[in-house]
Amino acid sequence: MYGVPKNLDLSRFEGALLTQICIGEFQVQFHFQQVASNLHQSASISVEGKWEVRNSAGSFVDGMEIREQSISQREGLYAHCLLGSTVTGYRVDPPESLTLQFSSGHTLTVFDDSRQYESFSIQPGDIFI
Repeated sequence: MYGVPKNLDLSRFEGALLTQICIGEFQVQFHFQQVASNLHQSASISVEGKWEVRNSAGSFVDGMEIREQSISQREGLYAHCLLGSTVTGYRVDPPESLTLQFSSGHTLTVFDDSRQYESFSIQPGDIFI
């Protein structure tokens, strides 16, 4: 599907702790654990396209701008500043992006930057955008 839908429900991430960031050559995965419930449910966002992390002042911290750029070509990643923070809210900006807000004051924005390829997926739910 192209475009972030206006009715995309991200409530599964509210209160979830970012516990792991996995790095692949052309993908970054953000893994969350819902610790508020006894079920310890997990959720993830796997990003093959553009994403960015900003601090509480709105300054750019990290991100991937160019889809074709291999992550292995970068000096380093700084998204680790999100680890251990919980999601306090979210915003959907259809059709371009979604944003998760963290207890640390940081934000993670994931963009749908391609009509031809999937930009990201959300699990559970098999949501491919």
